Amino acid sequence: MALKESDIKKYSIQIAEKNEVFVWIGPCSVKKMEFTKIPLDGRKYECGGEVFLANGLVLQASFRMQKTNDVLLIEDTVYTKIDGIWYKLNEPEFLEKTGLDKEDVFPVEWKPDIPLNHPLKGPYKMNWRG
Repeated sequence: MALKESDIKKYSIQIAEKNEVFVWIGPCSVKKMEFTKIPLDGRKYECGGEVFLANGLVLQASFRMQKTNDVLLIEDTVYTKIDGIWYKLNEPEFLEKTGLDKEDVFPVEWKPDIPLNHPLKGPYKMNWRG
């Protein structure tokens, strides 16, 4: 389901804009934090960043990540912003809006605006194909 700014405010949906990082401090609570590098300490983060689609398109994004084992990105939390509306990569409205096929989108790479405290600097590969 596409999310307009009014939906985000009305339903208190957490979306990170460019250069924003939020730390989840409970199941439904977040706190905005300032980092020079995002720590990989097991906490869940909502980050502003970019996604790089298979066809070369780069889009502003918001996604959740948490360092558990080798997993960083939490599947199905990636939203992209197009014309002021947020879309999930795997939803039909995103494909309609962009005119892309699923094969044009996946596989995807991602990178937060604020760098991770990680030896690899990104972009990072998503391990799922929508």
